[in-house]
Amino acid sequence: MQDIDISQFATELRDAVGAENCSVDEVDRVSYGYDATRRDAPCQAVAWPTEIEQISALMRLANRLKIPVVPRGSGSGLSGGALPIHGGIVMSLERMNRILEIDTANRTVTAQPGIRLNDLKQAVQEQGLFYPPDPASAKIASLGGTIAECAGGLNCVKYGTTKDWIMEVRAVLANGEIVRLGSRARKCVSGYNLLQLLIGSEGTLATVGEATLRLIPYPAFRRTFTAAFPGSQNAAEAVLGILNGKIQPCALEYIDRNSIECVRDYLKTDKLALVDALILGEVDAFSDEEAGEAIGHLTQICTDCGASEIRTAQTEDEREELWHIRRNLSPAMFAKGRIKVNEDIAVPIAEFPAMLQDAYAIAARHNVTMVCFGHAGDGNVHVNLMSDIEHDPDVLAATHEVFERAVQRGGTISGEHGIGTMKANYLELEWGPVEMGLLKEVKKVFDPNNILNPGKIWPERSKCAGGCDTV
Repeated sequence: MQDIDISQFATELRDAVGAENCSVDEVDRVSYGYDATRRDAPCQAVAWPTEIEQISALMRLANRLKIPVVPRGSGSGLSGGALPIHGGIVMSLERMNRILEIDTANRTVTAQPGIRLNDLKQAVQEQGLFYPPDPASAKIASLGGTIAECAGGLNCVKYGTTKDWIMEVRAVLANGEIVRLGSRARKCVSGYNLLQLLIGSEGTLATVGEATLRLIPYPAFRRTFTAAFPGSQNAAEAVLGILNGKIQPCALEYIDRNSIECVRDYLKTDKLALVDALILGEVDAFSDEEAGEAIGHLTQICTDCGASEIRTAQTEDEREELWHIRRNLSPAMFAKGRIKVNEDIAVPIAEFPAMLQDAYAIAARHNVTMVCFGHAGDGNVHVNLMSDIEHDPDVLAATHEVFERAVQRGGTISGEHGIGTMKANYLELEWGPVEMGLLKEVKKVFDPNNILNPGKIWPERSKCAGGCDTV
């Protein structure tokens, strides 16, 4: 952040968003310089706008003074996207948390970016409607954060990711202008698809002030099962068998033995069998009979692939308990090491079994503890490399190899967490120089003064190399 008169700056910030909606107090600046990566960075001020017009006023001020602005949802991201690594203003959108409209006739909901995803999902469900994106952090993740990262989650295998459900946004550009992108019509091919350009842009191009989301009828009947396997390849073959079958699950998760050990200790539960590999799957339907037939079909495939035990949740409480366990896998990992490098590679689904083999072989070659789980149904593997040493050279080498192999298999270095600061130094493994140039040119068009979340996505060799999460 450039040298400015901090008292004059604070006065102008109060004029932009209101005295009650900003702070330069140290406790706030420290609190909002921290996120789920367990890293921190200092900022000079925090703002909590309550309306899109306040975002606009804040951006006009920041653009004039060339002060960095970091949009922030709930701080639950795992790529360092909300860290103010170049100082400036952290613009927390948590107070913009209202549902503006639920349109049952058109099956849409319009909401502000700060609403918690679970609150939004519950509100539309009460109207018999369904918003499918369901990241494991849905209880705390904000709508705006999931748009910024193009969040995925448990339902991706059947319903896709956030980008498949956003119809229209009102967003604020770096110069403070408010734009409307997309359409509430189900079909729209007028001009370039600028809406999709913003989704997954990690707050580097514009700030979403409200979004209209597509909804579908809520499938009220659900069946959930676990299938235990004597090896990871048996489980991977079952995943492919299910995905190549006629029944599409709404969730299909892979969990390895190290993951099971961690979460059993963390939650003090024995609800997951201590086996080499486990599949956690679910189907949804509009009748109990349809759901029953579907779950029977999937569990038979697991049996044919060598499942040693299959359990089906008999009550809603049992189902919720299984998903509670799954959602706590990530925090449970720290039982295996003080430092966790949490990567979320994704490969074409046919490459999932081979990618698992590659990942385990890479960990063994570098003598690194690896904990794997993830959204097997869409080839998204959460590869967690554990250590007690920060910047462990073996972990860094293994991380690099895992990324290389994922790209070689036609995949990506990030399926849903984004690049942020934690993976910026690896982006060139996936993008060539021409493509990287295009990305940077787009950034210049939207943000010529580079004030919106600077230092994210683009490689900065001295920043966060390796992406270790530390306690």
